[in-house]
Amino acid sequence: MSRQFLLGRPVVLGRTEEGQAFALHDVCAHRAAPLSAGRQVTEGGRSCVECPYHGWRFDVSTGKCLKIPALSEKEEIKAGGFRSPAYPVHEDRGLIWVYVPEDLKRFDGTPTMPPPALPEGVPGAVPKMVVKAHAEGPYDEAVIGLVDPAHTPYVHQQWFWRNPAEAQEKTKDYVPTDYGFKMKAHKPASNGRAYKLIGGAATTEIEFRLPAIRLELICNEKYTILGLTAITPTEDQKADITQMFFWDMPLLSAIKPFAYPLAKTFLGQDGNILRLQNENIVLENPTMMYAGDPDRLAQWYVKLKRAFAEGGAEGFKNPIDPAVLHWRT
Repeated sequence: MSRQFLLGRPVVLGRTEEGQAFALHDVCAHRAAPLSAGRQVTEGGRSCVECPYHGWRFDVSTGKCLKIPALSEKEEIKAGGFRSPAYPVHEDRGLIWVYVPEDLKRFDGTPTMPPPALPEGVPGAVPKMVVKAHAEGPYDEAVIGLVDPAHTPYVHQQWFWRNPAEAQEKTKDYVPTDYGFKMKAHKPASNGRAYKLIGGAATTEIEFRLPAIRLELICNEKYTILGLTAITPTEDQKADITQMFFWDMPLLSAIKPFAYPLAKTFLGQDGNILRLQNENIVLENPTMMYAGDPDRLAQWYVKLKRAFAEGGAEGFKNPIDPAVLHWRT
């Protein structure tokens, strides 16, 4: 088991003996001890987490207390009247998605929106490579970094990426999706050197989904590659940037030991610029500006988030219209 923070809340993550992932509020309903410091046990055939303070046992699937060891048989108190809420968990292709409700005390256990789904045809049972970086500052700024095209030649000045001096005029065709927007499949730009490894008649399709997921699907006649990046809010003004890659291309498997440190450096550059930006946000609380099509995707994210907050999952209506955008990168 491990103690994590999601949206500022302590969460204990673990697996049952059967391999089922679970997530519980990491605060015992009795005296607030962290359940993550306890142990996993079985009570009445159910997998439980035992509190390290007084031994209360909580069902990992429902969060209900199944046993209060210190209670005498003469007591009329029922253990089931207490709980440490369980968070819905969805596991898919080695990824664990945890649903965090806005009001945990009133949550009935049913998520208001479906878990993220990977595109069809993604190869492999689990990611072939996973890299992480940390971000500091407003969560929205970290998410905007997922969709912002203009920063890449400057933040990511590496030999395998774009040189600012080689900027080209770009035209991108966008359409709305269920919870976001998608750049239609197109031939990668010639100044994106990393794409040349793919070879053949490669195409790339980039999608953004609420709350903070970016998917890039790259295909040619033989192979498929998916890059998935997610921003996970942890503690106040902090987040994790996690990037995962699925592929069926033997060359990428062969060069993985070389590619991993490059990918880690690449993602770390995003985390570093967000940290530097946040220093000024804390000092000045500036108004963020938008300038034309390069910032249109950032504006779309703000619109999507507002529309979802107003309508919820059931009443959400995507406010984005199809559009052709232009910029230089």
